[in-house]
Amino acid sequence: MRKDDRDILDRFIKNRKEGIRMLFERYYRPLVLYAGTLISDDMMAEDLVQEFFVRLWEDDYLERIESKALSSYLFSSVRNSCYTYLHKNDVMRARVDYTSVDVAADSAAALSQEIVDRVTDVIARMPEQTGRVLNCVLMQDMKYQETADELQVSLNTVKTLLRNGMRALREELREEQELIMLFIAIASPEVTLT
Repeated sequence: MRKDDRDILDRFIKNRKEGIRMLFERYYRPLVLYAGTLISDDMMAEDLVQEFFVRLWEDDYLERIESKALSSYLFSSVRNSCYTYLHKNDVMRARVDYTSVDVAADSAAALSQEIVDRVTDVIARMPEQTGRVLNCVLMQDMKYQETADELQVSLNTVKTLLRNGMRALREELREEQELIMLFIAIASPEVTLT
């Protein structure tokens, strides 16, 4: 049974061991997949995510985080661990200019084309304006304000349509929830996953 982020954080505060277990069950696999897309070494990706979970266990980071920020915090922390690993090991340093690499787009492209096609198919069946907002934010990696400007609507309209579209997307693709969550986190880190 899946628990939402608020339940995980509440449990962590009351029972640290049970809270970490719930967090691990929900996020470990998506975080390892995400790390693997960044460093192209599945074993090292797994090691980095495991080390991150150990840090979460040892420190009190999770006691200070809000549920709506948990997913972003986890993915950002793992991304930073990957960058640190790459930097320390000089992996790809000579070939890559980190300031110009759009890791989100590269990682999203590495995901299974089938998942991308499924997300695109679901978006295509949504009301026109909702689909256009999701296409801009998820598929074109546009910021909310850029999307509002492009579609000539208010920022609040973009946020409302995005929230409704994300809810519909999660419901439609609930069987592939972890992969969809990973796709959204990589394609557009600005989007709240909860």
